[in-house]
Amino acid sequence: MFPLSFAFSPSNILAFTVLCSHVLLAQLPNPDLKTIFPQGLQAGTSTEITIGGSELEETTTLHFSHPGLTAESIQHSATDYSPARPNPLRYRITATPETPAGIYEVSAQTRLGLTAPRAFVVSHLPEKNHGTNHSPETAEILPLDSIINGHTDNTAIDHYKINLAHGQIVHLHCQAQVIDSRLDSTLVLLSPDGRELARDNDHTTHNRDASITFKAPTAGTYLIKIHDVTFSGGVEHPYRLIAATTAVPDIDTSFLRTKDHPTDTAVTLSKSPSYHSFSAKKDHPLWIELLSARLHHPSDSLLIVEQVTTDQNGNSQYKEIASNDDFILPNGGRYCPLRTSDSAIKFNPPADGQYRLTLLNQFSKPASAKLRIRPPASGYKLIATPWHLHQKDKSLPRQTTIIRQGGTARIRIFVIRDSGFDETINLSIDGLPPGLDFHPKSIPPNKTSATLILTSQPSTAPAHSFLTIKGTTNEKIITALPATSSWHVGNWDAERHLTRIAQLLPLSITHAEKAPLVLSPASNSFAHKIGETLEIPFKLTKNAEIKGEITVTLVNSPHSKPPQIKIKPDATEGKITIPLNASNELKIAPNQAHQFTLQANFTLKHQNNLPALENAKADLKRLEDLEKSLKAESKPILPAFNTVKKKAADFLRQQSERSKPRDLTHSAYSSLLTLTIAP
Repeated sequence: MFPLSFAFSPSNILAFTVLCSHVLLAQLPNPDLKTIFPQGLQAGTSTEITIGGSELEETTTLHFSHPGLTAESIQHSATDYSPARPNPLRYRITATPETPAGIYEVSAQTRLGLTAPRAFVVSHLPEKNHGTNHSPETAEILPLDSIINGHTDNTAIDHYKINLAHGQIVHLHCQAQVIDSRLDSTLVLLSPDGRELARDNDHTTHNRDASITFKAPTAGTYLIKIHDVTFSGGVEHPYRLIAATTAVPDIDTSFLRTKDHPTDTAVTLSKSPSYHSFSAKKDHPLWIELLSARLHHPSDSLLIVEQVTTDQNGNSQYKEIASNDDFILPNGGRYCPLRTSDSAIKFNPPADGQYRLTLLNQFSKPASAKLRIRPPASGYKLIATPWHLHQKDKSLPRQTTIIRQGGTARIRIFVIRDSGFDETINLSIDGLPPGLDFHPKSIPPNKTSATLILTSQPSTAPAHSFLTIKGTTNEKIITALPATSSWHVGNWDAERHLTRIAQLLPLSITHAEKAPLVLSPASNSFAHKIGETLEIPFKLTKNAEIKGEITVTLVNSPHSKPPQIKIKPDATEGKITIPLNASNELKIAPNQAHQFTLQANFTLKHQNNLPALENAKADLKRLEDLEKSLKAESKPILPAFNTVKKKAADFLRQQSERSKPRDLTHSAYSSLLTLTIAP
């Protein structure tokens, strides 16, 4: 059960945020909103929530993706020994009656900046939070047309009971993955006499959330059981159990979700080939694709296009013209996986005539699919996500875009070009704070991704903003879909990972910490001929103690093996020298332009949140001075005072441990550099 009676003293706030985080000593502190409970409410009502995560102990407010949701901080009440102060982990959330039912997002504003977004739900049904229910005897009543907020516990099963009339239809739905929960839910429905009537893991939805639709054969009290498929649990395994008399809409937050098209034809894919004939004309290209895996069916399709001709005896002859196994998409790596086992071909008919498609499923079981044949469309989709140097320890942290004073940040843009769309895409950003700039401003026709470098100056004011990135071509303006990770992964070989479409793309400029190292090239633009030498001088501004050598290399340069140099930790400048000789290791040609950045990899000594340590010292000293005053006045020292003082001393010890100097690895990036190869 969620610890609703948890006492949020300063020491417990720190302990809670540490418990809810996987500490990564390899990188600078990053705020992460990991838990919210409850994770939703009914429109027109208010509820009190508790948040948890890392670097949240100085959270000041919450931001929502819908204006109908607001947050009010819940105060620690004043006592005889402590003044009133905000509780950074407790808020009263209100949803206006006009707020539509739906899944929205919330981001916490911390001393370091805005966190990555987390789901928060508004419903039109009454809601409550669960209690103790780990046995049939303690099963809680789940009224029809209501929602219970809960979370699973390790090795335990939550139990609910629901009263149904004869012939009553109920839709049971467990929202978990769609609210960024680690829970892979299993729902079980039992009859009044204990017989299992229905069970679902994730076979009926577009995600891992369980759902059961049931018609009661007799009136009575039915038992519902819910647990993780591996019986895992904890505060990062929340769920919202819905019992509704109308169907609960399924939600798809995957990157490759697709809308129906008038040309769609329903087909079945199997190991045995199926065929589909069509006519085509020369110089009239077609876009042919199979949609199955993107519709969440277990499939790995193969698509073959054959030209059909007739020999002198009137027999049909088939000649393979094109084929495709997996549709090629931008490489988002493990952090932003953009992959599908669906097939697609941009087909250029060699002549007018008849053609045949061969359709196969390379998996053993049949799967439903949609076959789509249409003229190529001039469309594209953009996906934007914070982009950090990914660790070599198989971890995938939840990231947000934070620019420390004077530093830079990166956002990765992926382009999914529809049916061969090939135009330059010009980029713009709404919500960019004053004093911040970004490059590149466009994505060339032959590229499916770009890394935006956001640059600031030491004088750039602190700011919190939600960005909207747009792409513009000759024909249309497209808004990029933000992407976020649902939870931190410590080892991608052992843990499930989920990256989804988001509603918010947070960005913060913070002065709570300075960028530990700023890499400043003397120029951002270079022009050379083949055979000349490229020299890139740069300056290093350090705001932290650097340990060991600094390695500076080129990122996204035309080199197969990018050059790098090593610089002493006390150096304030350096220079990379590159002979521009075309070779297999350096693919350049006249009239080409190449864009890249400098990356500095180094180790620094870091102390986390020293002001908080000083505040903890001051709070304990205030209590010690009060104790001296009470003794001097011969007043009794009450047990309540000793409890408060002990908590303050414990908090100081925890904060002292947290603020100890630690060696962290980090990477700093320059602004975007352009090299033009002259004729």
